[in-house]
Amino acid sequence: MTNIIAILTDFGPLGGHYVASMKGTILKINPNVNIIDITQNISSYSIIEASYLIKTTYKHFPEHSVFLVVVDPGVGSSREILAFKSDSNYYFIGPNNGVFSTIFSNEKIVECVIVNNDEYFNKPVSNTFHGRDIMAPIGAHITRGVPLSKFGPSFNLDNLTEIDVEYRLIPNERTIHCTVQYIDNFGNITTNIPIKDNLIEGSSLSLKDTIELESKNQKYRGKFATHFATESLHSLLFLVGSTGYLEISMNQGNAAKDLLLKVGDIITVRI
Repeated sequence: MTNIIAILTDFGPLGGHYVASMKGTILKINPNVNIIDITQNISSYSIIEASYLIKTTYKHFPEHSVFLVVVDPGVGSSREILAFKSDSNYYFIGPNNGVFSTIFSNEKIVECVIVNNDEYFNKPVSNTFHGRDIMAPIGAHITRGVPLSKFGPSFNLDNLTEIDVEYRLIPNERTIHCTVQYIDNFGNITTNIPIKDNLIEGSSLSLKDTIELESKNQKYRGKFATHFATESLHSLLFLVGSTGYLEISMNQGNAAKDLLLKVGDIITVRI
């Protein structure tokens, strides 16, 4: 086992004390664990952002790392908290609200349980902070070698909540209806169009020199580029981002601001 726990939340700059209390809870159970912040700045309640970031981040960690995803607008409700292990030996803990559904495109889940054994919880359990009182201690106990079966009954993966994002490829029209899944601090827009070797993954469609974007009844055209500096300042460009998805950007500009786009928006891309 490694002794790494990585945390991803939407607690934001004013929620640092929430994250600190999670870390303190973990360290009381396993003082030798290494805790890494993926980010605490997910937009409030944004399951789409959280799903994208966990999907594209976890594989860069050592095997047996544990990931706590606390983007949980349904906290305190009847939604399940799940703990599962992938066939590549990563552990994930979080709510069954869609945040984990996209991992299955890359991973096979070999074990998944509903976390309900309060023997392993931090008590008293707050109705509004399951990240501290349930998810954090479960993650810590995993790093101490406690098997998932101790935390609760097996979960049927057919009941995993799916994230609701648009992705529809129309090959004969060279058109993709897709979703904005992330926007970074520079205004770079990450779509959910997967690219491999300059092809739309799962198709024979290659990226052309000029790409068209349609959004909110407006059309824009930009060049497909390998990196930002190939294009003039503030010009619209399309490139393959470091996570393997098509991105819409402006060289030293803010594409999201200029195009009035936000996470969750549905757009049309023609290649």
